[in-house]
Formats: sequence, C-alpha cells, structure tokens
Amino acid sequence: MTEATADDSSLIRRRDRTHAIVEGALLGDIAIVFLLMRVYLPVPIVRTLLRTLAAVPFVMLVQRRGTKLTILASIASYILFSALVGPILALTAIDIAVSGILVGVGRNRGLGVGLNTLWTGVAYAVLDLILPTIASVFIFQYPISKLVQTAKHFVRLIFNGLIYVLQSIGAPNGVVHEVKGWENPAVNHWQIVWVAVMILIGILNMYLVALVSEMVLKQVPEGTLSRQEAAA
Repeated sequence: MTEATADDSSLIRRRDRTHAIVEGALLGDIAIVFLLMRVYLPVPIVRTLLRTLAAVPFVMLVQRRGTKLTILASIASYILFSALVGPILALTAIDIAVSGILVGVGRNRGLGVGLNTLWTGVAYAVLDLILPTIASVFIFQYPISKLVQTAKHFVRLIFNGLIYVLQSIGAPNGVVHEVKGWENPAVNHWQIVWVAVMILIGILNMYLVALVSEMVLKQVPEGTLSRQEAAA
C-alpha cells in the first residue's frame, strides 16, 4: 500500500510538472503571436496595443504558476522569437516578459492598478531601461563625451518645449523666466533629468500594462486565475 501510494504521488507530481511546462509554453506562444502581429502591423497605436496585450499572458502565468516558471517561459519565448525575427528585434519578448512579471507579482500581492503602476513603473525603468542602457554603453563602447553632449541637448529641448507651451498658453512672464532659470542647473545635472524621464516612461508603460491586464483578466473566472501549486 505504501509503495502504491508513493507511486501515485510521484505520478501526480510528474503530471503537474508536465501541465506547468505545457501551460508556460502555450501562454508564451500566445505572447509571441501578438509580437509577430506587432512586427507586421507598423501602426504606432496598434503596435502599442499589441505590445501591451502580449504582456497579459505572462501576468496570468505569474498568478497561476509563479515567477520561476514565468522566467523560464520568457527565456523560451525569446529563443523562439529570435529564430523568427533575429536576436535584436526579439528583445521585445524580454521587454514584455519583464513588464508582465512585475504586474503579475503586484496582482499576487493584491495591489490595485494605481499602486501596481507606481512600484512596477520604477522597477521597470531600472530593470528594462536604465540598467540596459548603461550596460550597452560599456558593451558597445560608445563615446561617452558624445553621449553626454546628446543628453544635455535633449534636456535643452525639453525646456525649450516647456517654455514654448507656457508662452502659447499665455503664462505670466515671471513663470517663464523662472523656468528658464532652471534650464542651466538641469543641463549641468542631466543625469537626474535622464533618470526622471526614464521613470516617467516606465510608469506610463506599466500603467497601460496594468490597466489592460486588469480589463482582460477580469473576464477570466477566478478559479482559472487561482494559484496552481507546484509539484514538489
């Protein structure tokens, strides 16, 4: 009886592991389909929407199977997508996987769209924007001096655009003059501005992912989204 019970338990564990692997592969493939549609539909709004939808399967996978299996599915998705579009374009698969994992972790903690957006926006900016950018500078040995000058020019463009908007809406001259006074310190400390812009981009991206995930997964029965215990 003991041996039969042990065999049954081993069979159940193997079956559960197989189900988890198949589920991860299936949801990863669904994400790849959306990314392929994004490649062949070069319409900005449509591309943004497809990229957001591609992250939803990873959100669901985190909720059902946990972070570890989702990371493995993300790696498999990147390898598959690389075979189709090349390793550089396939980095989009890593991008949407990171956003999906972050949102899924937040949903597992019971966070609403607002709180989930705030923490995932900062985490996404650091993991998917700031660190890869810094790494690429060293890996590809870009000329640092030129990059610094480009960053400073970008900061000046931001202030020029802001001043133009203020003048267009008829803002008081004192306000415009004060904003102009901020320009030189901001240019000299361009690193802070760059990090702030990256965080803002991260928050906007993650808000879209969190919102669409909430809308889509609300249509899924609660039992389907419930955590499936991993086999020991």
